[in-house]
Amino acid sequence: MNFYETVVILNPSLGEEEAKAIIEKITDLLNNAEAEVFKVEVWGKRRLAYEMSKQKMGNYVFFLFKAPSAAIKKLEEYFKVLDIVLKFMVVKLGKKQIAALPKEISGMAPAPEEAAVSAETKEGV
Repeated sequence: MNFYETVVILNPSLGEEEAKAIIEKITDLLNNAEAEVFKVEVWGKRRLAYEMSKQKMGNYVFFLFKAPSAAIKKLEEYFKVLDIVLKFMVVKLGKKQIAALPKEISGMAPAPEEAAVSAETKEGV
C-alpha cells in the first residue's frame, strides 16, 4: 500500500452539513476499500485561480491516507460522477514526503543517514 494526498474542491453553494456528509462519504469509501485515513482537513472556502463550472469560490478539503491502488481507482471514479466536486487531485507520496510525516503516521524508522547524524549529535553533547 502507498501513501496518498488528495485535495478536493467542492461546490461552495453546499451547506456545512452537506459538506460534512460528502466528506464522510469519501472517508467511508476509502475505509471500505481497505484504506487507512490519517488526516482530513477542511480548509474552507477560498477563491479559485480561475472560474470552474461558473464558480469563483470553492470549498477545499485535504485527505492524507494509505491505500491500495484499487482504492484510488474507485475514489477517482466517485469524484468524476459526483457533480458537487469541481476539481480533485490525488498525489502518490514519495519516500522523502513519507519520511517527513510524523512517525505515528508513516510507521517508518528514520533513514540511516538521519540516525547516524542524530547519534553523532548525542555523542558530541
